[in-house]
Amino acid sequence: MHWLLSLFAILAGISNPLQSGSNSALLKSTQAPVVAAFVVYLIGSVCLLACIPFVGFPLKGVAAKFADVPWWAYIGGVCNALFLLCTLLVTKKLGSATFTTIVVIAAVITSVLLDHFGLLGFEVRPATLWRLIGAALCVVGVVLIAVF
Repeated sequence: MHWLLSLFAILAGISNPLQSGSNSALLKSTQAPVVAAFVVYLIGSVCLLACIPFVGFPLKGVAAKFADVPWWAYIGGVCNALFLLCTLLVTKKLGSATFTTIVVIAAVITSVLLDHFGLLGFEVRPATLWRLIGAALCVVGVVLIAVF
């Protein structure tokens, strides 16, 4: 089962630069960031609707549970919109490799902090020396990709 989860993580990693490139092309054609973002979310919504027969959509059973959701659980949509606008406006200017590696570095550093402090419901995993060295190596990697 772990290999299947890893496969999905790999697919997410592959989709990241593909998404950035396709979003930038959409912006180039439309010349309107919010319109391009809306189209992306519209297509994503249609894809989610197509998933309903396979994974279900138990809104009736879930609706009452929304009151128990912590406030920070709703910021995912804001984060997603921010990421989408960044891909639309920044990717082509920086290049796919530079943009993606900067995103990965920011994600790694943020993840280490989230784990270390147990924020957003994550289990506490201390920022050990080895984890900090790994994050530093990511920074070195982005410099090598972006500069050389």
